[in-house]
Amino acid sequence: MNQYSTASQLFDACGVLFGPEVNVSIEFLKYLQPSGIKDAYRCQVFKAHPDRAAALGQDEESLNDRFNTLTQAYECLIAAIKGDGRVLMQQSNPRASKRSPENWNSPKTTNPKSGNDHFYSHKGAVPKRKLLIGQYLYYSGYISWNTLIEIIVRQRRDRPQIGQIALNWGLIDSDQLLYILTNRKFSEKFGDYAVRNEYFTQCNLLALLYKQKKLQRPIGHYLLKYGFGPVVLERLVRKQKHHNRNPAFK
Repeated sequence: MNQYSTASQLFDACGVLFGPEVNVSIEFLKYLQPSGIKDAYRCQVFKAHPDRAAALGQDEESLNDRFNTLTQAYECLIAAIKGDGRVLMQQSNPRASKRSPENWNSPKTTNPKSGNDHFYSHKGAVPKRKLLIGQYLYYSGYISWNTLIEIIVRQRRDRPQIGQIALNWGLIDSDQLLYILTNRKFSEKFGDYAVRNEYFTQCNLLALLYKQKKLQRPIGHYLLKYGFGPVVLERLVRKQKHHNRNPAFK
């Protein structure tokens, strides 16, 4: 079984590929086909591949992080759909419940030998390149891969939506917001549809994305919920910054 071993984790993977506005349910998961997952993945990767950083006007490291998250979500969904279906059958039980952030595994209780998760196995072999704090904690053995993906997905789900920011700025009204949400393609992002149909410009979209990023809670907020104390987290951030200061890293 892949690391997305519960329905709630599969829901998160769907959120990565199809967007947080999609109403994901057990029936939605059962309806999914490999071809649909692949189409959504191709569409998202085209918009987030690090090689297109200059063309997109975005930071290459952020795109690399997004690309890795998309790939992980794609692989996990494909594995679940092509698997024996036990995940979906188990979660169809009305007594099954989703995990909440308060129930995330802490560093003291996470089992690195669990078949549903894994820790970086090459101790001391932190990649010799600049790393975001989440990546650094994973490669240093402080958090598991599954936890890193969970935190990233939840961070992005919690941030304000582009449509709401555009509404607050007066770029669209509430009727237009509802129309875009209702009529865009299944895997199309809100901003891409709005620009394509001239609700606002590409420059507006870049400004909206910048504002969304500024309003996004830092990953440290989620690491604190995960179990890291403020003092420990501050020390680890210093270690990450020291790692990134290596002049050999580009």
